[in-house]
Amino acid sequence: MGHDRMTGAVREFDLAVVGAGVVGAMTGHLALEREPGLRLLTVDQLPLDQDGLNATGLSAGLDVPTGRDARQRELAARSTALYRRLLAGRPGLPVRPVDTFWLLARDNVGRLRETMAGPALEEAGPDALDGVFPGLRPSGDRILLRSDGSWRADVAGLTRTLLDEQRGRSGCAVWEDEEVTSLRPYGDGYLLVGEGGRSLARCRAAVVATGPWALHGPFGERMRAAGLRIKKVAAFHLDLRPADDAPVLIFEDDDAFLLPQPESGRWLFSFTSQEWGGSPVLRPAALSGGDYSEALRVLRRYAPSLAGALSGGRACYDGYTPDRLPLVEPVPDHPGVVVAVGGNGSGFRLAPAIAERALSLLPRSGNGRQ
Repeated sequence: MGHDRMTGAVREFDLAVVGAGVVGAMTGHLALEREPGLRLLTVDQLPLDQDGLNATGLSAGLDVPTGRDARQRELAARSTALYRRLLAGRPGLPVRPVDTFWLLARDNVGRLRETMAGPALEEAGPDALDGVFPGLRPSGDRILLRSDGSWRADVAGLTRTLLDEQRGRSGCAVWEDEEVTSLRPYGDGYLLVGEGGRSLARCRAAVVATGPWALHGPFGERMRAAGLRIKKVAAFHLDLRPADDAPVLIFEDDDAFLLPQPESGRWLFSFTSQEWGGSPVLRPAALSGGDYSEALRVLRRYAPSLAGALSGGRACYDGYTPDRLPLVEPVPDHPGVVVAVGGNGSGFRLAPAIAERALSLLPRSGNGRQ
């Protein structure tokens, strides 16, 4: 099956990360930066080649450093800094800078400026996008703005790279297709328990980063009590080929954007779905007729000439919190265990800051070689 399933005696690790999405992979990466000799296990319930079944594999991969409040802006700015550091040492990673344009009502510009976590906004000429979307110009009370500091990424490719690096480290492992149902106190740490009560591994500390599966895995009831809910994230493709240096266009007033994906020969049109209460355990997320109608509504409002290019798309689930901030906190009565969930549709954008915060709540193992 192409994956490393544990056999024989139960292995021991210093840290276990439950969930191998972008947050889990980033947690492992930063943990090994912090303690290079760490014995680290990352485990996921899905085969890691099935990118199309999880939020990481279907992520739009857009990082625009903004935040609706000071705490979110702090997380966004910190993530941007950590991505910049990561790319400085690994220029081959599938993460690229992308110019950003914003189309919005002039009356909302002040509010947008308040959300920016670093990059400055400047007004763009009305014909700035003529070479990208002929005829798409601000009209009426709308204005076109530009900013830099954004990134676009192949999130699945980035995650695989980080996990492959972990696999290559002595004392570390990545297990896939292995569900962790609970963490039981055991000695001075915990026993990872799988289906049927099977013992999987022992660890001194753990980070549970299970994304949209959070309500069904370890400590699911606690996350539900904290207000975590599951919402669909949806996007359509546009059968138009973008240039390699094409910008992203954000329709700020409708929380939607057009993201170039030149490697795939298309654009991705992401918009806000309001379908709540789904579950990746019960059935995969799927686009609906309501999604198509909403996508058409937004495109026809701003760029009616593009509406006819809508084709297939993608849908997944993600965890959302009441305050739209990631839920990163220790688990009461389980010292050394932290939950890190609630990507709120921004898992890639905030993954480094989420991972860093989770690790800051854990004690060092004492096994790291400096």
